[in-house]
Amino acid sequence: MSTDSSINPTTATLRDAAYTTPRPDVVAMVPTGSMEILDVGCSSGALGRSLKIQRPDRFVFGIEFDALFAKEAGTHLDQVLNADLNLLNWSEAMAGRRFDCIIFADVLEHLVDPKRSLLQAREHLQPGGSIIVSLPNIRHLSALRAIFVSGRFPQNERGIFDSTHLRWFTVGDAQRLLGACGFKTSAMSFALRWGDQGGGRWNRLLNRLPTTIMQWAPVREFLTYQMCLRAEGAP
Repeated sequence: MSTDSSINPTTATLRDAAYTTPRPDVVAMVPTGSMEILDVGCSSGALGRSLKIQRPDRFVFGIEFDALFAKEAGTHLDQVLNADLNLLNWSEAMAGRRFDCIIFADVLEHLVDPKRSLLQAREHLQPGGSIIVSLPNIRHLSALRAIFVSGRFPQNERGIFDSTHLRWFTVGDAQRLLGACGFKTSAMSFALRWGDQGGGRWNRLLNRLPTTIMQWAPVREFLTYQMCLRAEGAP
């Protein structure tokens, strides 16, 4: 769910850059056979557009809080609903529609009650369908440094300490939340960083580590900046 970018131009630029990317990490998690997709918090529609480029016959429905983003997303997606997820009545909005895949990319941390949205999403998921969530990892080294070394909880324009975040998650928290909503995690990917800033040679090298090393607990827990999980309804 996008945030109100009218606060000031600098904040708008940073947040727009953070929330309007095509998210190849999320696209990679979407099953190739998923044809009816719901992108919750679709922002400008960049992610959904990538999904439709991948398979032009896909139907991609978006939900977006920011009216300007919703309007732009409408030029890329098949249908877009401008709505506040904290207030949305899913049964009325979806009108019985079900999806093969429902995506929450950088959304749940902005919600008053993430569990409520996941439970409602499950009601509109086809049997065997997938939920994909992307979340920042509050256990990242930069968060530990800020809180336990510097003794502060930052309020930033982007990243783990985005000032619009209402909830924070570790890798384990994300799995437990999905489990509490009746889902079983089937795949995870991790975007690793040494610090708060992305890019650069050392971050690129870090993300070229073998998967077995990325999954090693100290690397996974403390160097994961962003996590992406796919889950299906538990039997």
